[in-house]
Amino acid sequence: MDSSADKGQELPVKKPHTYRGTTTRNLRAREVGRFNDLDPDQPMTVWSVDSGDDIPISCRIPLLEVPAQLPLSLTISLDDLSDPWATIPTVDRILRWAEAVSYDMSGVDLVMGRSLMKKLCQTPYNRKDPWKAKIYRYRNTICMESDDERFNDDNSSFANWGKVFEDVMKTGGRRTPGYRCEDVDVRMPRLVSLGPLKILTNSRISCQLSENRVDKPQSYVELKTVGVITTEKNEMSFKRYRCRNIWAHCALLGIETVYIGYRTRDGELQKIQRFSMEDLEREGEQWWSTEVMLSFLKNLLTWVKSETVEGVTYSLTYDGQSYFSPVRLIPEEHEDLVQIVRSMFP
Repeated sequence: MDSSADKGQELPVKKPHTYRGTTTRNLRAREVGRFNDLDPDQPMTVWSVDSGDDIPISCRIPLLEVPAQLPLSLTISLDDLSDPWATIPTVDRILRWAEAVSYDMSGVDLVMGRSLMKKLCQTPYNRKDPWKAKIYRYRNTICMESDDERFNDDNSSFANWGKVFEDVMKTGGRRTPGYRCEDVDVRMPRLVSLGPLKILTNSRISCQLSENRVDKPQSYVELKTVGVITTEKNEMSFKRYRCRNIWAHCALLGIETVYIGYRTRDGELQKIQRFSMEDLEREGEQWWSTEVMLSFLKNLLTWVKSETVEGVTYSLTYDGQSYFSPVRLIPEEHEDLVQIVRSMFP
């Protein structure tokens, strides 16, 4: 990296149609383990694919059980939906698992959370949505953590209804007044291959199908809620924005199936629909392309890999102030990220 890097490097964000060459054929994701760590202050239960051991009971993913009768209420006491992990950095969680199972990091190019991957890949379509990440390159592996201000959505009705929808889909809707959501929080580290890049990431898997494929990647299911579609504008928004966001959330990790629950403004679940990733692509083909998102993400991460050096921390930013705003990579201090990485791999 030349001396101009001290002032930062810039990567232009081009028009979406110019991004070509990386398709779903260049994307692979495989499970490398699991952990269940409901209490961050206690030792986690871990499992590694390479261990040859059976999956611990607490790391087994619940089976899908679609409610037979609708509508159902998604409202519940906010006290039942606290998340003890809300303030724990994603890189920390991934590296805790890697250290616990002695995972070989030598072949990993990047460590980053699923939410950050989802946000980055949609940049060509979300030109006015800024984002910020911090980077630390250590032992030739780039650790990347979101540096956006955390939005505490614990009191958001939409977020809470989504959590309750997950619970409904694991119990067939058998809920009574005062029912508490199940304490099931299985996380699944996955190694994503995007062209030549190897990305170690982490996801929470909601549940799995019970169609004779238990604990197989093709059986994993994501669950999402959206508002009921009552107008042409609602339908367009669903296809143009929600389908793209859900695809990016699922497909980057190799998840093939999502169940979408349609809810009213009062939190009443009225309809449930199953989609494959191909279904979502067809819904949004007029407005977005998976090739654009994958090509941009690969170009961006390859550029980051080429412009960073061992032992240095950086800020990676996109300000979204204009249609022509570039992505900027600037050396900056991020001691918190350094401490996380060095505490796991001194």
